[in-house]
Amino acid sequence: MDRLIDQPTNNSMGLIRRLFAWGSYPAVMIIGMGFAFWMANKLPLASNNIVFELSIFGNVLALHDADLHKYLMYVLPVFISGIWVYLMERFQSFSAAWRPEWKANIFSDVGLFILNNVLLRAEFFVAIAMAGAAGVVSTWFGVSLWPNDWPLVLQVVLFLVLAEFMTYWLHRLEHEKWLLWRVHCVHHNPDKLYWLNATRFHYFDIIALPVVANVPAIALGADVTVIYLATTFSVMHGFWQHGNADVRFGWLNYIVSSPELHRWHHVKDTSMANHNYGSNLIIWDLVFGTWMLPKQDLEPTEIGVSGVDGGGVANQFLLPFRLKESD
Repeated sequence: MDRLIDQPTNNSMGLIRRLFAWGSYPAVMIIGMGFAFWMANKLPLASNNIVFELSIFGNVLALHDADLHKYLMYVLPVFISGIWVYLMERFQSFSAAWRPEWKANIFSDVGLFILNNVLLRAEFFVAIAMAGAAGVVSTWFGVSLWPNDWPLVLQVVLFLVLAEFMTYWLHRLEHEKWLLWRVHCVHHNPDKLYWLNATRFHYFDIIALPVVANVPAIALGADVTVIYLATTFSVMHGFWQHGNADVRFGWLNYIVSSPELHRWHHVKDTSMANHNYGSNLIIWDLVFGTWMLPKQDLEPTEIGVSGVDGGGVANQFLLPFRLKESD
């Protein structure tokens, strides 16, 4: 595999590459989330200003009631993260072979995102489920069960831990149960892994994953600001998780679902791929024994799903209805 980071032109360039490899993710996440927390305190979100349409995969287009000034500031952390990963992919790729092609990869991924989130408005159904959960619990209990008196940072961490437990089991079942795999296969069938893969899901997945992730905390009465901050973290992290950037995570591989871990989840060999189910955090993989990081002399090679075409918007949308168990 062509590892561009292993080909420095001189010692100083090698040092710069190592600094970017080790420092890019923590720097971007700290700056981006620091800005998001500052914005949350400066311009707090009110539940009547945002319908619960902030999905765990980042339907930031759902901020319909926010004015342009607020909208741009809320989106800024996500934009910075995406741009940084894109630049890393351009100048410090993990694999030159994974660089996307316009027709085969980018067109399909952008088209599927527009179909799901703009034309078919997946977040509308997510909003209904979230609002329904909040309404049912408030009717049953009459009070919020969420620890709203905790520091905001701890509330976001709790939200992510609960959401991760739910999505871990959904994600694992999507790999173990054929009926669910037919839908989730859309996320796995590209033969190149790069930052836009973080947005590439079938319409059914786009609805199911954020509902499963967000409803428990919302049902307990989590404030919309907590949902916003957790979603911001998730979207920012998702670009790195799927990015074709040569980065190093070290001990963070035991906390977050890093690209070093997630690449193995996307290989064709299912004995390797059926590990590292975490979306943001990796803690439940550690608890349930599905965490895996092979020795450094091993590298993921073939990405995708054997015998399945990863191109075309219509092809991906119809794939769950056409895929046969023998494929």
